Amino acid sequence: MPVIDQILESRRIVITCGTGGVGKTTLSAALAMRAALHGRKAVVITIDPAKRLAHSLGLESLGDEPLDLTPHLREALGANASQELTGSLAAIMPDSRKTFETFVRSLTSDPKTAERVFQNPIFQIFSKEFSGTNEYMALQRLYGLHAQGQYDCIILDTPPSRDTLAFLDAPQLLAQFFDERLIKWLVLPTNKLVSSGMRRALGLLESLTGAGFMTHLFDFAHALFEVRATFSSRLHEVLALLQSDQAGFLLVAAPSPDSAPEIDHFISSVTEHGFHFDGIAINRTLGYLSLPDSPGALDDKTREALNLLRALQRREEVAVKGLLSETQAIPFHCLLPELARDVHSVEDLLHVALALDSHTRS
Repeated sequence: MPVIDQILESRRIVITCGTGGVGKTTLSAALAMRAALHGRKAVVITIDPAKRLAHSLGLESLGDEPLDLTPHLREALGANASQELTGSLAAIMPDSRKTFETFVRSLTSDPKTAERVFQNPIFQIFSKEFSGTNEYMALQRLYGLHAQGQYDCIILDTPPSRDTLAFLDAPQLLAQFFDERLIKWLVLPTNKLVSSGMRRALGLLESLTGAGFMTHLFDFAHALFEVRATFSSRLHEVLALLQSDQAGFLLVAAPSPDSAPEIDHFISSVTEHGFHFDGIAINRTLGYLSLPDSPGALDDKTREALNLLRALQRREEVAVKGLLSETQAIPFHCLLPELARDVHSVEDLLHVALALDSHTRS
């Protein structure tokens, strides 16, 4: 069994990471499709703001609810498929605000507390602007799908790598906001325990931001203070899931020596968080092309094109060897071919999913 299939078999959750433009979203969808081809109930989730997943699947858009793509995959396989498709494939692009509201409702058994949060103007700002909220809500959606048990293979496509590091830190960033001392700082003014100097500062802030702002802020803080213990417990559950043997991380990189620092940095970050690093996918390679040693009688332009391809292959081979030798221990890597066109359909994606077999190396 190819190593990539062993990973998809042993991990229930695979999180793909990488810089922009390396084909990470396409690979994420291909991994889910490959899992489906091997009989697993697979779903791919993206929080990529560029909406590349929908484009890779040939769709105008994706929604918050799972979209079943199994019929499209079955059609792409055609009547000559070597075996019957027993797995399933779905795709989701979560609505962060909807996920946040569901998350807040799950934190309290009192509907009135949840409504106080939703109706508060500060919630609108917090849910859109607070650092780490969107990333953490994606983790909450992943956690929810895991808990439901509907899928046995969940692929999470993350934003480009600079945002990916923020994605890894998202739970801790959001937890800092819920920290008891910070929430108490906001709650204390209503209990008349703040100095007169602080009151004057808050009064000035009120005059600058509009009447009622501080009242809304304190009320929002009170509502969050009531659910902080439940949030803390849920946070630990999410982190425990990501650190468990059920979850693994794959990095998608370009065949360039410039990728080495990025790979080292990412591996270190994943390791520091206690997560499992499963390997890297080096995408858009040219080594698979078989070029003739003795091209025979060719025109000058064709001969020049062949020489250029050989030079690119040699440079790429050196770069890949350098990546694998200079970076930290890599348990697995695969080389994926540069395609003649972008992936814009389930049929195109099937080609990538199958290529994960023929170009895998451990």
